[in-house]
Amino acid sequence: MISALKISHTIKLVPALCLAACASAPGEPVRWSIDGVSLYDSGHEKGTEIISVQQATLRAVLSNFDTGDIDVLDVSHPKHLQRIARFTLALAKGEELTSVAFHPSLDLFAAVIDAGIKPGRLEIHSASTGLLIDRIIVGFGPDAVVFSEDGSIAMIANEGEDFLFEPTKKQFFTPEGSISIIRLSHSGHITHHNNLELADMTFHEGFVVTQGGRFLEREIDWNGDGVISKKTDFDGNGLVEKKKVSLGLFEGHDVYGTETNGERKILIPIKTHSPALLEPEYIAIAPDAGKAYVTLQEDDAVAVVDLVNEQIISYYGLGATQHKTDARYEGWVKFDQSMAGLREPDGITTISNGHYFVTADEGDTDSDSPIPSDKQPISGGRSVSVFDAATGTLLGDTGNQLDEVAFANKVYPDRRSNKKGSEPEMLVSFDLDSIPYVAVGMERAGAVEMISLEDPAHPKVVALGKIAGDEDKSPEGIAHFEIAGEHYLLTANEMNGTVECFKIIRNRAN
Repeated sequence: MISALKISHTIKLVPALCLAACASAPGEPVRWSIDGVSLYDSGHEKGTEIISVQQATLRAVLSNFDTGDIDVLDVSHPKHLQRIARFTLALAKGEELTSVAFHPSLDLFAAVIDAGIKPGRLEIHSASTGLLIDRIIVGFGPDAVVFSEDGSIAMIANEGEDFLFEPTKKQFFTPEGSISIIRLSHSGHITHHNNLELADMTFHEGFVVTQGGRFLEREIDWNGDGVISKKTDFDGNGLVEKKKVSLGLFEGHDVYGTETNGERKILIPIKTHSPALLEPEYIAIAPDAGKAYVTLQEDDAVAVVDLVNEQIISYYGLGATQHKTDARYEGWVKFDQSMAGLREPDGITTISNGHYFVTADEGDTDSDSPIPSDKQPISGGRSVSVFDAATGTLLGDTGNQLDEVAFANKVYPDRRSNKKGSEPEMLVSFDLDSIPYVAVGMERAGAVEMISLEDPAHPKVVALGKIAGDEDKSPEGIAHFEIAGEHYLLTANEMNGTVECFKIIRNRAN
């Protein structure tokens, strides 16, 4: 068995930002801290992307997109995380393991495999032996899989983000995203599958169409040689220059590439909210499994799924957040510029009573005008937002707290100031002292932040924990578990191949 390296580091908020979130007894306010207690090293340089915990057995599954491995970890001793198994999925050339989820009660996990411009698949495996229990073809580009709390339903966000270029027609094509609903038997076998298609939301109330240009930045094999080039002579003049070249059309609009960026960064215009551009990203299933909420990141929206009748019943446009930010990379940080940011959330979760859903507003598009203002929205809210689950009404967001707290704790990535800041990625919800909280991974800051939702109209960042190491960490997946009343967090850090375990600590104020 592989054990974790024990580490010890604690980061707390500066007093001005770390306000009491709750009290364990009248007159005894509590300040929270997040202590790193151990670090699991997968032995791989990168790729540790999604982490999912089975609370009943205190085991976790960890996916690696770079190797196709799934590690099963024993988390019952948080200071000494141990790998108890490693399974390598049988992937064909061009396939990628994108997500994994531990069943809440059965000895199995679900994994989804992206097959590019072909439909992907869901696989159910034994968590003890790795043996394949069942499998089924799903939609294009499956990117996330989650279970309902009772384990009877698995849902998959089929992103459909890959693009294909047809040179004879000079047209770009992409498969449409979708949402899969899978029902399981008590033995974990698949008994039912339904794939929900998405509607055209171009003229739907609440969906934002900005005045300036917005783009998807995609890797596309434009010349069909099977390799994504770093530099490409798009116009065929024998030179690779730093200039934009029109490469063809997508939905009647020009697609551009910059020769010095090659096929790595081809810009797909967002002019509509057509089904081809609705890309499901992540899913939160309500505690009673009656509904699910699916982020459509590039469209700044959430789709609401009725799980009883298996249909999409609503689309919530999430709008823009307005607050101060630092949008300049100048060697110093000053949060004094007004910005309006389309939320474009990645992660989403519901709280324990199901009344709210909460989004991590990362951003995933590019703009003709990347300089923030309070008039022209940019990509990403740099925030965490709380919405009424029944109506989609915004209740409140963190404004610029995430970046300010990262800066106060000396982990703010100033080099990302003119991009999307610290980039809140995935989040998880839990209750402490009957108060709902969420923890969110900050991809570019290499940290995790904890937010009190005691007042959902004013979510408050109450603690930050720094992931160990000086190299890029990029926390992607995040999970929560509890042992004897103590609460822990796990972050899967995709850029250095590790998982960090944090303990949430109550510190009574003096």
